[in-house]
Amino acid sequence: MRTPRVWIGIGNRWVSALAVAAAALLIMPFMVAATASPAGGADELDGARAAEMADLLELQPGGVQVSDNALAWDDGTVVVWPDPGMERAPAGLGSNVRRDAAERMGVAGLAESGEVSPMGVYTSCPSSYYCFYTSTNYDGVRYQFSSTCSGYASSWGFNNQTSSWVNRSGSKKIIYAYESNGGRLLWHQPHPSQSSYVGSSNNNRMSYWRCSHT
Repeated sequence: MRTPRVWIGIGNRWVSALAVAAAALLIMPFMVAATASPAGGADELDGARAAEMADLLELQPGGVQVSDNALAWDDGTVVVWPDPGMERAPAGLGSNVRRDAAERMGVAGLAESGEVSPMGVYTSCPSSYYCFYTSTNYDGVRYQFSSTCSGYASSWGFNNQTSSWVNRSGSKKIIYAYESNGGRLLWHQPHPSQSSYVGSSNNNRMSYWRCSHT
C-alpha cells in the first residue's frame, strides 16, 4: 500500500512534508554553528576558578583562559587567581598553561621559567606591568595591567578590594588611585615602586585609577 503524501501550506504554495524535512536537515548544521559559543567563551572555561572567570568575563568580554589560574586580554591585561585554599596567586600564569592561547594573547613569556619571581613578593608583578592585589603583602588575586592607563575597579570585579600594589610598568608611568572618579586621592605609584599595605585609611577603598607619564 502506498504511503499517502502529506502537503503543507507555506504562504500561497503547497509543498510536501518530505521536502520540508529535507530542507530542515540541510540547514540544521548551520543553525548549530551560528548558536555555538565562540572559541574561548565562558562555556569552554575549566579548572577550579572557572566560575570566577565566567563572572569576570561578564564584566570584561574578550578575555581568554590561558591557564587554570589566569585570564588574558589582547591589551595585555592579565588576572591571576590563587589556587583554592591558597592565599596568594601563583607566579606567572599559574598551572596547566594553555600554550596556544597564551601565545595568541601575547603572554606566553609570563609562563617561562625565570621570567617571573616567586609568589608573595612584589616581583610577582612582572616587569612592564603595574599590579593591584586584593590582600596585603602581594597576596590575593593579582590584576596586571600594561597598556591600560585608567579604569574603574568595578569593571574588573575588585571594587574597594585593593590592599597592596606594585608599579613595574617600565614606561615611567605614575599611577594615581582614587576613592572614586573625581574623589579623594588615596595614593600614587611612581615608577618603580611598591607597597605591601596601603594603610588602614586607604585599605579596600580604591574604585578608580588613572596614570600619567614622566
